[in-house]
Amino acid sequence: MTQLQIVCPVRQGTQEHWRRLYQAVTGSHREEFEASCQQAGITQVRVWLVQVLRGELLLMTLNTQEPQQTLKALATSDCPFDRWLREQLQVLLRWNLQDVLPDTQHDLIFAWCDSVRSGATDWPGTLLESPGA
Repeated sequence: MTQLQIVCPVRQGTQEHWRRLYQAVTGSHREEFEASCQQAGITQVRVWLVQVLRGELLLMTLNTQEPQQTLKALATSDCPFDRWLREQLQVLLRWNLQDVLPDTQHDLIFAWCDSVRSGATDWPGTLLESPGA
């Protein structure tokens, strides 16, 4: 099982809206939410509001076998509940989930693994450099 993690800043004044959204998801929309998760291959969802020095962050973790497929399914589903949830997220985040589909450009700028302690055999035990460096 793989964890898909999504971290985003929480706009000031929206904390209560986030709480109400997840109350609706676990209350009146529970069956639709569970069906949506099953359809997307999600087995567990956790959401935290994390207080930082100058505001808050929203941290979501989704357990899934195929993170790329899960993200694509959530961003492109035509099911009424999925469209409703995307609309709620777009209002709160001010960006569209479809804008972060797996096909968008991204650069890994740092990775490290202690291959001795972790037992990893596919890591050189050194820092990876960005292809453009």
